[in-house]
Amino acid sequence: MSARDLSPAAMEEAPPLQRASADPVRAKAPRARGLEAFYRRGMVRELGGALWRQLAEACAEIRRIEARGTLWGVGDQPAHCALLLDGLIARYIAAPGQDRAARLMVAVHVPGDFVDLDALPLTQLSHDLVGLGPCEIALFPHEALSRIMEQDAGHARRLWRLTMRDAAIQRRWTYRAGGLRALPAMADFICEMDLRLQACGKVHGARVPLPLTQADLAEVSGLSTMHVSRVLRELREAKLCTVQDGAALLHDRAGLRRLAGFDPSYMSLPAEVTPPRL
Repeated sequence: MSARDLSPAAMEEAPPLQRASADPVRAKAPRARGLEAFYRRGMVRELGGALWRQLAEACAEIRRIEARGTLWGVGDQPAHCALLLDGLIARYIAAPGQDRAARLMVAVHVPGDFVDLDALPLTQLSHDLVGLGPCEIALFPHEALSRIMEQDAGHARRLWRLTMRDAAIQRRWTYRAGGLRALPAMADFICEMDLRLQACGKVHGARVPLPLTQADLAEVSGLSTMHVSRVLRELREAKLCTVQDGAALLHDRAGLRRLAGFDPSYMSLPAEVTPPRL
């Protein structure tokens, strides 16, 4: 199936992605054409036309993941990197031997993110990758990505920069969980998702798609689910935002950023979606 053929009907015909220790992409998978024109957004929008054309040529397949479905898990050795085209994917970690019910969400990926580019040099995953809702991904063979980087140092630096941005966002998550009180921590997370989703064209007006449960929000903010409920009520009563029905409705973006003390510079987003510093 080509990128030009991604009508809703065509996407529904795509077989579901099956999680297994072996890589889910079949050897005879059709190639995705025109990917650079169809999905150039989010963090990968700055890779440049030449690199985009090579990525489109290297794309092995476009697949779908069902809501709460696992793309790959701890210990898997995928032979492909996945670029998120639609939906949200979370990273989860758990202590060795623990049941997956006890795992902790440590990152959320948005469209335009390579969700596992770090697996290219490391080969084995140390976390689970799970769709928070229905997702669509493009899969690129490790061999093809390695060849692209070996042939052009500029391309290698651009892809490496994506992992550096990913690390910067991860550092912010660590700070948020341990260095902010409950109310500003939740506001900080919502502000981050607002801008990241704006950068990939998923925010319309004041509505930010956020298909997370209260348990999910507890994990990203380091709070209990009961505390999350109180924090969301406080944000709503302060007329800053309302989180319900899989979205955050932002009533006062500037006020929410002031509450969080939010500085978006760590994400290195395009100027058109980056607000002035407070």
